[in-house]
Amino acid sequence: MPTSSPARQALTAWPLFTAVALLMLGNGLQSPLIGLRADLEGFDAAVLGLVMSGYYMGFLVGSLSTPKIVARVGHVRVYAGLASLASAVTLAHLLVIHPVAWFIFRMITGTCLAGLYIVAESWLNGAATDRTRGRLLAVYMVVVTTALAGSQLLLTLEEPGGFVLFLLASLLVSVAVVPIALVHFPAPPIPTIGPIPYREIMRTAPIGLAGAMVTGAANGAFLGMGAVWGSRAGLSVDRIAVLLTLALVGAVVLQFPLGALSDRVSRRRVIFTTTTIATGLAVWMMSIEPNSSLISLVILGLGGFSFPMYSLSASHVNDLVGPSLTISASSAILLANGIGSVMGPMFAGAAMERLGPEGLWATIAVVHGALAVYAAWRLIRRWEIPAPFKDRFVPVPARSGGLRGLTRRR
Repeated sequence: MPTSSPARQALTAWPLFTAVALLMLGNGLQSPLIGLRADLEGFDAAVLGLVMSGYYMGFLVGSLSTPKIVARVGHVRVYAGLASLASAVTLAHLLVIHPVAWFIFRMITGTCLAGLYIVAESWLNGAATDRTRGRLLAVYMVVVTTALAGSQLLLTLEEPGGFVLFLLASLLVSVAVVPIALVHFPAPPIPTIGPIPYREIMRTAPIGLAGAMVTGAANGAFLGMGAVWGSRAGLSVDRIAVLLTLALVGAVVLQFPLGALSDRVSRRRVIFTTTTIATGLAVWMMSIEPNSSLISLVILGLGGFSFPMYSLSASHVNDLVGPSLTISASSAILLANGIGSVMGPMFAGAAMERLGPEGLWATIAVVHGALAVYAAWRLIRRWEIPAPFKDRFVPVPARSGGLRGLTRRR
């Protein structure tokens, strides 16, 4: 694709942005909707946590398997097939209401969505140049996070006990195929990636990988079980939707300031400070009455300090591993984030079964607190060493599963 300005490339890539926005609206609606519906159906919190973790297990499967499938049959066929399957599985939740079936459905959905994201993001990555990739990624981040925030508000359109919201989520994912069919520039080739040196990356940037895993656990717990917390705390669906949206708004508001700060000072210190504040806010959430007016401000802050941790962690890893391991580092970060995302809802569900709704915030406080302790120990043990490859912070959309294909350093 010929070199052009970021604005022109953004206009050229409008089908991709539209498709991803539709995907985020449909998929973002599903997670709280399924949590609320499962609670209405009487699923235990621990069982529900396992059900919600199925999505992240599937996301890991899709992340690892999709590139090989794309290499065999092409981007468009993979995208159309996965979108059709994801749309159908959404409706299957209405046909079989059982924890085992819903776990399987969530795993299939996660596999499909991982593949859909990979296809769309590799297209955008191919459309960008080294001079415009960072700014296109910023546009992409705004589109993704705005759509994800908007999807929470779709909960207010109908009661979760019916079928309308499931139909709407299915429809949005189905319609996301249409913009991709209108893309007029060729799909990029899939790069061949050798074995990933996980041990070397872990030895070089342990705080970064630990941060990616903690972010997956905390954000996976929040996105998977946040609606269940609200339901069991006695909040209305409208109130739950607003609070979930506020957390994502906080992520958008603080993403760039925290990133800019990490460009100027040690990213280790920013990670330590950010996760410590997130720990304190999660502990605070345990003591606030759900109907308190203060809770909106605290959730806004918690989302603002929790969701950007993935970007900070990814940037820290890329600072240290060097250009030759950038792609391998991205895969390692994604794997760590995915493992955390699988564990988060399960731990939160078990905690909520024992402690009540506040178990969600206890889970988030524990994982962030563990990272704060580890980061403090690393800072003391290995006082600031200049990062040999420190590059400008790259924001990553606040969505579970991380970002694949667009985390290349400029």
